[in-house]
Amino acid sequence: MTSDKWVLEIYRALGGGDHIATVEFESLSLLRAAITETHDKKFIVELPARATAADRITLLDMRAQGFDIAIRTSHH
Repeated sequence: MTSDKWVLEIYRALGGGDHIATVEFESLSLLRAAITETHDKKFIVELPARATAADRITLLDMRAQGFDIAIRTSHH
C-alpha cells in the first residue's frame, strides 16, 4: 500500500472480527462513502502523508456518529 492514498481495512464487527478487505482511496470523500455503505463493520483507516488535521477531525466525527473506526498514521 502506498502512503499517498487513504487505506481502509474492513473487518467483520461480529464473530471474531475477521479481515474482509483492504482498499485504497484517492480521497477522503470516497473513503467516507465506502464506510457509510458498510456501517455494520469495523474499520481501520491509515492516513496518507498529506492528511490534514481537518481530515482527522472528519474521521473522529464519523466515529462519534457510531462508526467503528480506528485511525493510524502512515508509517512511510
